Amino acid sequence: MTSEAAARALAAFHAQSHGKDVAPVETLFHAPGLGDPALRAARGSGAPLTPAARDALAALRRADAAGPAAAGPWPAGARLAAACAEAVRVRRVSPADRYPVHRSYPSPRGLFGADLFLLPAEGGRWCLRMDPRTCALHPWGGSPVPGDLDAALGGARIAVAVDHRRYPPGYGRLRPSLALLEGGHLAAALGLALLRAGLAPRTAFAPEGVPVPEGFAPCAVLTASPAADGADGADGAAPAPVPGAAGAVEIGPGALARTAAAASRPAAGTALRDWLDARTSGVSTANLVTSAYVSPEDGDAVTSALAEALAAAVPAVPADTLRLDRIVLAGDRVDDRVASRLLPGGAAGPGRPVPRTGDTGASSSLGFTLSADFGPWARAFGGRAQTALHPLLGWIAQWGCLAAAGGGLCARPMRNYSEPEWAAVLGLEPDETPAYQLWVRAERGAYLDLPVDGVQP
Repeated sequence: MTSEAAARALAAFHAQSHGKDVAPVETLFHAPGLGDPALRAARGSGAPLTPAARDALAALRRADAAGPAAAGPWPAGARLAAACAEAVRVRRVSPADRYPVHRSYPSPRGLFGADLFLLPAEGGRWCLRMDPRTCALHPWGGSPVPGDLDAALGGARIAVAVDHRRYPPGYGRLRPSLALLEGGHLAAALGLALLRAGLAPRTAFAPEGVPVPEGFAPCAVLTASPAADGADGADGAAPAPVPGAAGAVEIGPGALARTAAAASRPAAGTALRDWLDARTSGVSTANLVTSAYVSPEDGDAVTSALAEALAAAVPAVPADTLRLDRIVLAGDRVDDRVASRLLPGGAAGPGRPVPRTGDTGASSSLGFTLSADFGPWARAFGGRAQTALHPLLGWIAQWGCLAAAGGGLCARPMRNYSEPEWAAVLGLEPDETPAYQLWVRAERGAYLDLPVDGVQP
């Protein structure tokens, strides 16, 4: 990568971080132009899941959150479609909340800028979008629907692609990175669903040459092959290259399985559907600062899941460029906090005081900060650096969100904060930027929640 390209990438990263121009976003329906006309036109023309995929979906939903995978005779294509449906579908609606639509992963104001597109293993002869409301597969841009859908999907690529225009303009320069973070959350939820469906998924971030629809930016590609009996946790030999799947960062099936095992531990004995239904950031009107106390012990599962996700990511990224800090109250005193660095695998460094400032006070009693040294990313990947980093940060954070759900807690990601202030109070190195936060709360709340089945009869 040329030094000029690296410099441009580094400047863009710091422009959207340290120079944020976020304006107040007053309402859910901030701008009438939000959304994609092609998306609205595609609705109502989709192919429903095949009978085999429906059967696989029913078994997947009943499967234990902590595994093993759902057992059955379904072909790989039916399992893949079922996993896509369960990962992306609308799970419940809270009509009295400000942000009424909920899925198994968070999105700014519940507007959801990420989509799943299913593509053939090579080329772009067809492109199908998984509808989050009906779980029908909508052909995009005149694409045909393959005649034998289960067979066609058996070797399909799943592209996670984002459209930051769905977020209100008030988010300013944060919109692209917010969309990429959400794409990473969705990629983690999809990897979990594929794993529980009996497949061995590989996740590649910042893919190239993926023929997603115009206006969307691909941030991850997942490929999945049937898992060998008893080998869900094995990375195995690298398969033959798949077009578009050679990303800047790749998470193999073994690393994903180990991360899923840590995140699902508190949800063991719960059906996968119920676990994913329970994922929440909390009621949107709730104040983080007034949240009931969550002790470090209460949040052990979240800590373990994040540390395991970090361990999965570290071998695939530039060395020494990711950092995870946990922030807790000091001796249960509201005004005193302590931070400790968490190492891959779960070990913690010594605690150090975190002074409270006017720009670092919006927190609950338990929080986590993911920081990045972006310079090596810019030098390694140039213009693709943010498309590699931000989805990976969202992928890591999603496992903390799911671990919180399994323990009856909620977890709220945060992106709009003062990076210089947080870097200072956490004692980060000059090149380290606090890139993403996750705050854990005890009050889950429910505003007339209505479950959504997500499959047409």
